[in-house]
Amino acid sequence: MPSTSTSTLLALLAIPLILRLLKAKPLPLRETVILPSEERVVLLGASSGVGRDLAHAYAKRGAKVCIVARRADSLQEVKQECINLGAKEERIIVVPADITNTDDLIQVRETVKKAWSGLDTVHILAGLPSTSVLLELAGVKLNKQDQNSKSASISRAPLTYSNSSDIGPSKEGLDKVAFEARALSEVNYVGTILSLTCFLPLLASSSKSPALHHLSSVAATVPAPHRVIYAATKSAGLMAIESCRVECEGCGVRFLSFCPGTIDNEFRLKTSTSQTGGRDETKLPIKHKWEKLLLSPQNVIDIILYNLSLSPKPQPLIPYPPFSWIKSMSIPPKHLVHAPWQYRLAMMVRDTPLGWLYVEPGARRKYGLIGRP
Repeated sequence: MPSTSTSTLLALLAIPLILRLLKAKPLPLRETVILPSEERVVLLGASSGVGRDLAHAYAKRGAKVCIVARRADSLQEVKQECINLGAKEERIIVVPADITNTDDLIQVRETVKKAWSGLDTVHILAGLPSTSVLLELAGVKLNKQDQNSKSASISRAPLTYSNSSDIGPSKEGLDKVAFEARALSEVNYVGTILSLTCFLPLLASSSKSPALHHLSSVAATVPAPHRVIYAATKSAGLMAIESCRVECEGCGVRFLSFCPGTIDNEFRLKTSTSQTGGRDETKLPIKHKWEKLLLSPQNVIDIILYNLSLSPKPQPLIPYPPFSWIKSMSIPPKHLVHAPWQYRLAMMVRDTPLGWLYVEPGARRKYGLIGRP
């Protein structure tokens, strides 16, 4: 007869097996409902960056893809790249359009409806960056303390204008800020609102498993220097998507907002008026430990496609009986995803002492406002 200690050991060894047998089976992936080769995808903002990379990824899967952007010549390049990756030409629709223009959006919607009788996935990807310090954009510089001083990172001493009159920006400076703010708001906020409104009804009514993805930014959830206007407009767009998600609970559409950190692509080089001229910190001699947080374009695509592949139906928070039997203890897949994961933590602690002592000085260091080598 086995001893008490032996019986206890056997019982402990049996626990993992019992838990494995009792664990609730995960719900089938979205890709079992809509095969990747049958998916109908609209990419709003596909001429460069993440949009272009997503077009390539869907082309490899054999999906039906509608690529949309303002620059017609760039769209033709993306289309040819998709064909070179194995996509059939008749499965790639090109629609030059501006997401801030209502006529253009309706044209995209009607084109997709006529060609495919609906759609399954919408990606709102178009965006404009702004990489200037707000007051410097307005032509004003502040007299800052010694930026190499350790105390400078947490100092709250008042800052003064560098001009002798202390009256602040000129009209020309304020007009420049107004132009930048309106240009970014049109794309990052108004364009997002219009795209959401235009495509959501068709998406909800024509797909077996509809999904809407909005490419946001960690700047929308965590304050970022050199990103004042960009952060404000991305935050507005994010809140629009998130609020609509709450409004449309039960409509069947899976909402996904993705907030990446710095991506190793050319996005930051854009300005509100051209494809060049921005400030790319990865090209400046201010690199610190944050380099390890830099996201590769492929990593970004993998994260987006993985999250969209999950079942949109709620799954048990605790996947073991009796908890797995309680529907009120089931949760849907994440609707707000940060990458890398450290930025999710930064969002959670931003309004705590840890945010003031670590997150904010870290952001200033990352963008070269303190600790310049």
